[in-house]
Amino acid sequence: MRLFRFILVAFLSAALAGCKQRREVPGPTRQDRLESRQQGSARNNELPDSPASTGPSAASQSAASDSRNPPDSRLPLYELKMELKDLRALERNPGSDETHPATFVADGEIYDHVQVRFRGEWARSWPKKPFKIFFSREKPFAGHHSLNLNSGWRDPAFVRETLAYRVYALCGVPASSSRMVRLHLNGQFRGLYVEVEQVDKTLLSRFNLKGAGLFKAISDDNQGDERDHGSAAAFARHYENETEKTNDLRELQGFCHELATATNTLEFFTRRVDLDKYINYLAATVFIQHWDCFNKNHFLVHDRRGSEKWSVLPWDLDRTFGDHWSRSFNQANLPILLGTRQSPGVTGWNRLQDRFFSEPALRARFLDRLAQLLERELTTDKLFLVLDQLEADIGPEAALDRSRWPGPTEDLHDGIAGVKSYIERRRTWLQREIKQLRQSNPVR
Repeated sequence: MRLFRFILVAFLSAALAGCKQRREVPGPTRQDRLESRQQGSARNNELPDSPASTGPSAASQSAASDSRNPPDSRLPLYELKMELKDLRALERNPGSDETHPATFVADGEIYDHVQVRFRGEWARSWPKKPFKIFFSREKPFAGHHSLNLNSGWRDPAFVRETLAYRVYALCGVPASSSRMVRLHLNGQFRGLYVEVEQVDKTLLSRFNLKGAGLFKAISDDNQGDERDHGSAAAFARHYENETEKTNDLRELQGFCHELATATNTLEFFTRRVDLDKYINYLAATVFIQHWDCFNKNHFLVHDRRGSEKWSVLPWDLDRTFGDHWSRSFNQANLPILLGTRQSPGVTGWNRLQDRFFSEPALRARFLDRLAQLLERELTTDKLFLVLDQLEADIGPEAALDRSRWPGPTEDLHDGIAGVKSYIERRRTWLQREIKQLRQSNPVR
């Protein structure tokens, strides 16, 4: 009995001592937690040296194991793997179009031997830069040989660009698909990005435009506005042929010359332009206030095998839904006729758009279609549902992104509310202006 009591007392004494010792171990202080977060942030912006990895093929071996999405994420996860020297070379010269080797992973599928660079113009100066990823001819991604991952850093809501592409689709425009994705770089969260489908032969085929000529307005001088530049060499300074390696622009040259010299505007547009597609394009452009497209940031398509007519496709939609050239986000009253000679934008005006709106019958047809879209498709009920879903989907990533790349606002809900406010105010403005334009310019 005495031995039992001795063992019991010894056991209880040891247990009490252990509890006391555990209570005396200090927890992390506020300063400790702050320093830990700072160290973690620094690690997110560094790529650890990896002597064992000697190139993209070595990186690809570990890529799949790092490509796991957190359980609270609703977004597709993309993973980039880059060697330290390649990543540093990329970030050292963000304005360069030189590409650097990487490995890309999506849905467990590994894409070796991809090439990466930053994309855009102004966006390359942002802390969080957009990426363009090029895939090998032997292994395209979703049928495409390039992928655009845009930054969204300036947008308080992140989603203006992807919403804009959805508006074009709602209006019946053959437009790129777009969605929000989560990007990891070398196993670390890089950010919340806007995926935008490349306008190329794959996209054209999806919209029954296989074999069409595709021309991109790329003018650094704001002259990709369908004016008649005269010579092919002059056109080559402002456009690129996206479907032929020779950059043959004679098709476009002939179209722009015919536009400039046409004496019967209605006859020219009826014969040479796919009016349904073009009117839908103009309506969506007006609704989202895509003011940065009049002399660049659009594609011209010539349906060679089908209607033999021309249409316009949208591109670079980040400056939309109230994102004004003054760099504010609250402008919702840009005129319907913005981009014409009588109402040029900050970068100028578009010759095709100007000739279209100069014809009363065409203008009336456009106003009717815009009014119809405002009533049926571009409603607050439909668009707010899309915004609510986007807000729910990107919530966790938006918080992580703002923590790593501090931007215009840390409150995603306020950012989404700003887009909703724009939609309400834009609808009211457009309905009023449609009425005024119909009264001031009746069709004879």
